[in-house]
Amino acid sequence: MKTIHQFTIVVLLLINCTVFCQNINFNELKINPIAKVTNYNRSNFNADPQFWAACEDNDGVMIFGNNDGAVFFDGNRWSKINLPNNSSVRSLYKAKSGKIFAGGYNEFGTLQKDEKGKYYYHSLMNELHLSNKHIENIWQIHEFGEFIICRTFNGLILIKGKTALFIPANASFINSAVLNDNFYVQDAKYGIYQYNLQNKELNLVFEATKFNDEEIASMLESDKKDEIILFSKSGNIYKGNLKTLAIEMWFSLFDSNSPDQISKAIRKDNKTIMVGTLASKIIEFNISTGTIHKNNPSHRSLKNVAIHNLFKSKNNYWVITNNGLSFMDFNPPFINLFDKASVYDVLIHNSKIYLATNSGVFYADTSFDLNSDTYYSFSKIKELQGQTWSIQLVEDEIVISHNDGLFVLNDLTPIRVGTESGFWKVTPIEGSTGKYLASTYTGLFLLEKDNNEWKLLHKIAGFEESARDIMLSEEKNTYWICHGYQGVFKVHLNSDYTKAIAVEHFTDKNGLKSFYNVNVVKWENEIVFTTNNGIFQYNHEQNRFVPHQKLNKILDPTKNTRKIITRGSKTWFVLNDEAGYFYTKSNNKSLHKDLFLNLKGYFNRGMECIIPLSENQVLFGSNLGLFFYNLKNNTINSVVPTQLTSIKYTANQKPFLADVKSNSSIEFPNKTALLRFEFAAPEMTKGTQIQYSYQLEPIDKNWSEWQNSSYKEFTHLNPGDYVFKIKSRNLSGILGSETTYKFTILPKWYQTNFAFFLYISSFILLIYIIWVLVKKKIERERTKARIEAEKTKKLLELELEQLKLLREKEKINAAKIHLEEDVIEKSKQLANYTLLLSQKKELFNDLQLDLKSLREINKNDDFRKRISQIFQKLHQNKIGEEFMEIFDVNFEKVNHNFFEKLKELNPSLTKRELRLCAFVKMDLSNKEIAPLLSISIRGVENARYRVRKKLNVQHEENFASYLESLVSEEKKTHLE
Repeated sequence: MKTIHQFTIVVLLLINCTVFCQNINFNELKINPIAKVTNYNRSNFNADPQFWAACEDNDGVMIFGNNDGAVFFDGNRWSKINLPNNSSVRSLYKAKSGKIFAGGYNEFGTLQKDEKGKYYYHSLMNELHLSNKHIENIWQIHEFGEFIICRTFNGLILIKGKTALFIPANASFINSAVLNDNFYVQDAKYGIYQYNLQNKELNLVFEATKFNDEEIASMLESDKKDEIILFSKSGNIYKGNLKTLAIEMWFSLFDSNSPDQISKAIRKDNKTIMVGTLASKIIEFNISTGTIHKNNPSHRSLKNVAIHNLFKSKNNYWVITNNGLSFMDFNPPFINLFDKASVYDVLIHNSKIYLATNSGVFYADTSFDLNSDTYYSFSKIKELQGQTWSIQLVEDEIVISHNDGLFVLNDLTPIRVGTESGFWKVTPIEGSTGKYLASTYTGLFLLEKDNNEWKLLHKIAGFEESARDIMLSEEKNTYWICHGYQGVFKVHLNSDYTKAIAVEHFTDKNGLKSFYNVNVVKWENEIVFTTNNGIFQYNHEQNRFVPHQKLNKILDPTKNTRKIITRGSKTWFVLNDEAGYFYTKSNNKSLHKDLFLNLKGYFNRGMECIIPLSENQVLFGSNLGLFFYNLKNNTINSVVPTQLTSIKYTANQKPFLADVKSNSSIEFPNKTALLRFEFAAPEMTKGTQIQYSYQLEPIDKNWSEWQNSSYKEFTHLNPGDYVFKIKSRNLSGILGSETTYKFTILPKWYQTNFAFFLYISSFILLIYIIWVLVKKKIERERTKARIEAEKTKKLLELELEQLKLLREKEKINAAKIHLEEDVIEKSKQLANYTLLLSQKKELFNDLQLDLKSLREINKNDDFRKRISQIFQKLHQNKIGEEFMEIFDVNFEKVNHNFFEKLKELNPSLTKRELRLCAFVKMDLSNKEIAPLLSISIRGVENARYRVRKKLNVQHEENFASYLESLVSEEKKTHLE
C-alpha cells in the first residue's frame, strides 16, 4: 500500500546505527503501529455503497448492514441477503450465544446459517407481536442482562424470549450504549438515562444542559470505574462522573468553526481511542495524556468519505463509510516503506536511510520526534539519476557505485571519482589501508583514499570480465569473481595490484552442474558458491568444486539458491525466489518462509537485497520497493480454521446444495456430473491474499500446489468413497488448519453391494450347476470315448488298408505317367520318322524329275532306255502316302487327350489345326512342320495365326508355352 511507505519505522531505524555490511549492531525499532489499509468498493461487494453497521460471527465471517440488506464477507467471497420488506439493515449485533440480530425499518430478526452453509434471515416480528407496530428504523442493538435491547428514535424494545416490552421515548432516543454492565440511552431533549433492571425504569443520570444539549455520537468507558466518556457530534469530549452526576468538558477535537462531526468512537487499545468523523477520517488520541494525532499515515489510505461507524473485529478494525468499507490491520507482519523504484541496496548512516535503486538514490531523514505528527518521506538526490547498484559506508564516507560512475556523497552532494562508468561496488584490499578494488562492468580498478581525497588510480590489466560478485579468497591477493553467464573466475593479482598474473576459469567441467547464475558468499567462515543446482565449495586438492554437504541438506539442491546471509542466530536465504531463514546453530534446520511469501517473484535476480537489522527485524529490497518485517509481530505460529463454505453439485442437469458440516459421510447420486467445493478462512487477516492447497483421496497422492482460487471442481467422479482435504495460508504467514470432508459417490443399482451379493450368489450357483453338468458330461464323454476308441480302431484298420491301396494307386499312376511320357517320346520319334520319310519322298521325286529331264536331253537310245529302266525301278519303289496314314492313326492315339482339351476350348478346330498344335507343342519349327502338313512355311505361319485367334491366345503370349500349360493342367487333373 502506498500509504504504508510513509510508515515511521525508519524514524528509529536508525538512531545510532550503521549499515549491516559493516557488522555494526542495530537496535530493534520501537514504533507506534501503523495500519495496513485495504479499501473495498462496489465492484468488490456488489451492493449499495452505503453501509451502517457491522458484526462478526463465530466463524470469523464479517456481516455488514447495507442499504440493500445484509452483506457477508468470508475473506474470499461477498454475498448478500435482503430483508422481507427490502429495507436497509441499520444495526447488527452478535449476542453471547453467538446469535446474530439484525434491525431495519419495521423489521427485526436473526441471521443464521443452515446446514448447507447458506445464510438466511429469520424475522421475529410475528413472534414478538411487533408486526402491527410502527417502530421505524432500529439503529442500535445491545445485550443487557437477559434482554436484547433495540433502540429506535421512538423508544426502546426490550426482548426476552418471545416477549417484547416497548418503552417509549420522551422526545427521541438518539444514542445508547452498555458500559460497565449498565445500559445508557440519550433522549434528545432531556439527557442521558440509565435503565434499572430491578424496577424496569429509566433513571435520568446526566441532564442535557450539563453537556450543552449536544447530541452524543458515542459513549465509552473510562479508565476510572465510575466515569464514562461522552463524544458529541460537534467534536466536544466530556467526562461524566456517575457518583456525583457531574459532567466536565475535557477537550474538543475540532476548531470552533469546523463543520466536521464525530460519527463514532471506539477503543483501539487501553490507551488510545479512535474517532471516526464525517470529514477528517479517523482521529486518534491518548486517553491518558489527551494527545491528539490527526495525521496518522495509515489513515491517509482511507477513502475520503464520511465515516458512519467503526467496528473492532477479532483481528483489527473495519471502517464503515458512506461509500464503501475499509479494513485496517494494525499488526501487519510487513510494511512497504518505499515503493517508488526497485531497491538494490540499503545504507543507514547518521540518522538517514539511503536507497540504491534503478532510478537513482533516495534518502529519508529519521531524526524527528516520534510523538509529532510529522512522518518521514523519501527524497531523491537529483544529481544521481538512473541505475544505482550499491551504496556503501567506506571509511565513514558514503560511496555510491552507479551506472554512470563512482561517486562519494558529501552532504547529499555527489562528487564523482575518476571518469570511468559502470561500477558495481567497492571491496577493501586486505592489509592495505586506504586501498580498494572497484568492480566494474569490464574488470577491476584500483581505488585509493589519500589525504581525504578519493582517486581512481588505474585499471588492473589481465582481466576484462564483469566483476559484480567478488570475494577475497584464502590465498593472498586472490579473488573469486562470479559471472552470471560464464561461470567462476579465480583471479591472482600481483602485489602492487597492477595486473592479474593468473586467471583460472571454472565451468561445468570443473564440478559445477551449471555455470549460470553462480554467486559467491561466506557462510560460517566458509566460502560457498550458490548455483541453480545446489551449493558448492572449492576443493583445493582436487582443484574443482564439490557439493557442500551441510547446506545442501538444509536448502534443497534441486532449487536455485540465490542468496545466503548470516546474521546473529539466523541464516537468511533466497531459494527459488522465496525468502526465508533458518537457525544456523540449531539442530532443527526447518525453513521459515511463509512470512515472506508476498515477496515471491519480486526480488532483483542476482542482486537480492537482505538487510537484517536485529534478531527480529529485517529489510528486503525488491522491485516493489523496500519492505520491513518485524518477527515479533509474526503470527506464523497461529493457526486459524479453514472452512468449507458451500458444496454444490449437479445431477440430471439440476444444481443442488449439500450439507457442509456432517460427522458422517455424505452421499451423492451416481449421476453427479459436477461437484464443487467452495472454501474460505474467515479468521485470516482480511486484505491479505489467501492461498489454498487441496487433496482428494484416494485420487491425489500429494497435496496440490498452493493456489489463489477459493474453490475446486471435480467432474464425473467414479463411484466410491472419497475424502476431500483443504488447508489454507495467507501471505502474512498465517496458516489455516486442515479440514476434511468425507463423501461417497453412489454406484448404479448394478454396482451396489446388494447387486454384488446377487452377482456372487449367482456366480456360486452357476459354478455348482457347471460342476454338476461337467461331471455328467465327463461320464458321457467317457462312455463316448470307449465307443469312439472302438470306432477309431476299426477306422485305423480301414485307413491302413486305404493307405496300402493308395500306395498301390500311386505306383500305378507313376507307371502310367512314365508310360505317357514314353508315349510322348515315341510320338516325337514317330513325327521325326514321318518327317524323314517325307523328306525321302521329296528326294525320290526330285531324282525322278532329274532323270526325266536327263532322258529328254540325251538322244542316245541305249542311254535313254537305261534311264527309263532306272526310272521304272524308282517308280516301283516310290514312297507313297501310307506313312502319313500310319502317322495320323498313331499320332491321334498318342495325343487323344490333348486334342480333346483343344476341342473343348474351340470345337471348330480342324484336324490339320489340331495336328499343327501337336507339332507346336512338340517344339517343331515352322520349317519342320511345313512338309508334315504339306504346306509352305508361309502357310504354317498363317495357320498358326488362325489357331491362336481361335484359342484366344494373346499376341504377347508364347503359343508353345500356352499349349504346354494345357498338357500340365491335364496331368494335374489326372493325378488328382
